Amino acid sequence: IITGPNTGGKTLTLKTIGLLAIMTQCGLHIPASEESRMPVYRDIFADIGDEQSIEQSLSTFSSHMQNIVYITRHAGPGKLVLLDELGAGTDPTEGAALAIAVLEKLHDAGACTAATTHYTELKKYALSTADVENASMEFDVATLRPTYRLLVGIPGKSNAFEIARRLGLSGEVIGRAGELLESEELQFDELMGRIETDMRRARDEREEAARVLDEAKAKADELEARQEKLLAEQNKILQEARRQARDILRDAKDTAEEVRKELKEAAHTENYGARTAKMAEAKKRITEKEKVYQDRIVLRVNSNPVKAAELRVGDRVKIVSLGQNGEIVSLPDERGEVMVRAGAVRMKIALKDLVLLNDGSKRARAKKTVSSGFRAKSMSVSPSIDVRGENLDDARMDVEKYLDDVSMSGLKEVTVIHGRGEGILRDGLRRYFKENRHVASFRPGAYNEGGEGVTILVMK
Repeated sequence: IITGPNTGGKTLTLKTIGLLAIMTQCGLHIPASEESRMPVYRDIFADIGDEQSIEQSLSTFSSHMQNIVYITRHAGPGKLVLLDELGAGTDPTEGAALAIAVLEKLHDAGACTAATTHYTELKKYALSTADVENASMEFDVATLRPTYRLLVGIPGKSNAFEIARRLGLSGEVIGRAGELLESEELQFDELMGRIETDMRRARDEREEAARVLDEAKAKADELEARQEKLLAEQNKILQEARRQARDILRDAKDTAEEVRKELKEAAHTENYGARTAKMAEAKKRITEKEKVYQDRIVLRVNSNPVKAAELRVGDRVKIVSLGQNGEIVSLPDERGEVMVRAGAVRMKIALKDLVLLNDGSKRARAKKTVSSGFRAKSMSVSPSIDVRGENLDDARMDVEKYLDDVSMSGLKEVTVIHGRGEGILRDGLRRYFKENRHVASFRPGAYNEGGEGVTILVMK
């Protein structure tokens, strides 16, 4: 039941419903949002406009009733009925009663009906009857213009008094008209006015809430995009840092190997001067290499730096800046630097960059005493390491650190899982096992141990 003032768009709404239904069934696109749904009707009946005729002796009421008689006879499920100004053109009381009876007939027949009216009785009928809904056309009284917005759920006011006042009808006449209205009718119109005002306010607040929500979602999407960008940049930086660290370590190992060979040759040189010169040259190369990299390494924060008095030759330490474990080769010099061996590389490390892995009273070098730290390590170190999918340099660094931990834990046999593949990772690691000071021997895995995909190490 669609109500509202004259020129408010009620008839236009009926025509829109009918046209969209026909367009849909013709396969045409309709101006509606994508989630809209339209039924397929078997018939569409419409009684819209005034078909009065002197020639055919039809009054306004008669012309409407002639159409309604036909519609009520043929209405049924799956049929759309559109009725404009139902019950108009006759006595309002009788017209309203007749209109309600027609709507009940259509409702019982199962037809889908949209009807416009000005009758308050039909508004009340819609409020009190199941499966019947009120709707109203919004009207801007200030400008006397319709907004063409359909408000479903509440009946509308005709606004006849307000429109008449703005068109110039005297207040005396309008006041008298108000006196002639029944008090119940007046209260109903006032109630509908308040409901319409509340609905309009609620709609405005809902639209504002939707706008704020859209802005919040846009900001959330922006923050998420920024976070993803930062994470991508962070990962890129970490990958570059790892690559640089591998390059530095590889370069340092190559330099150490070259210097070792030169020192070995110098040791066999009988000429003291030449031997001294070679040793000085080797020391110079190490110093130059140290200067090249010392500004490129950013040290991690060491929350538990070791003290010089706590150190002994042979102690196990962690080099915080490199994340590597090593062994003390010589005590601190006058500059507070300690010679540490990490795998095959020896390097001077500042005290502030070292963390003592044993407690000082129970040393790693003690022959028969195993410290609580070592017992804890033996419980935490896994008996195997999986480096499948890594390149040889990364795998070697991971295995080197793992074997340092294994040597502290006391495990006698461990498994390195490298996979079969083309054998590059397997062969490279096995060459490294020959050089590692912790490994006594190694063998390929048996059939039930993983075969050529693993290497079993026996620790010293």
